[in-house]
Formats: sequence, structure tokens, C-alpha cells
Amino acid sequence: MNINRWRNWALLLMFGGFFVMYLGVYDKVLLPVLLVIGSLAWVAGIGIYFRFGPVNTRLNEIECPRCGQRIRLTGATDACAHCGLPMRRVEGGQYEPYVPE
Repeated sequence: MNINRWRNWALLLMFGGFFVMYLGVYDKVLLPVLLVIGSLAWVAGIGIYFRFGPVNTRLNEIECPRCGQRIRLTGATDACAHCGLPMRRVEGGQYEPYVPE
């Protein structure tokens, strides 16, 4: 679920950067500034995709105990992307459901 959040931010940055650059068409004075800001947002979005894209391929899939869907979890605590069941990593790299405090 953490990976999905980062990817959503990357998508938001990329589309937001394009939108900001497009606003420069309507104001020729601000065009250089808006192009730089939009380009930085766009590059940040690409950087996030490069960072978190390959992570997903290296994770082991597990089956969610509640909904039965195959999911990939990251970190010490994470949640199912389908039903939101919180899980934490225990010894041996396995995940178990838990109640967050």
C-alpha cells in the first residue's frame, strides 16, 4: 500500500507539472517561471517512479487472510491494498494480521 501511495504522488506531480507548464501559455511574463516549476515537478514524479517501480518486482507475494487476494507488502507494517487489513512482519519474513494501536 505504501508503494501505491508513492505512485499516486508521482502521478499527481507529473500531471500537476504539465498543468503548471500549460498555464504559462496564458501569461507570457510568467512562462519561464512556470516552465521551471512544472519541469521540476515532472522530474520529481519521474524520480519517484524510478525509485518505487522496481521495488514492486522484488517483493514476495502473500495471500491476504481476509479477502484471499494476492498482495505485495512492504515495510514492517503495511495493509492489504484490497480490503485494508493491517499486517505486520514477524520473524522469518512472514506477515500476520494485527490491530493497530
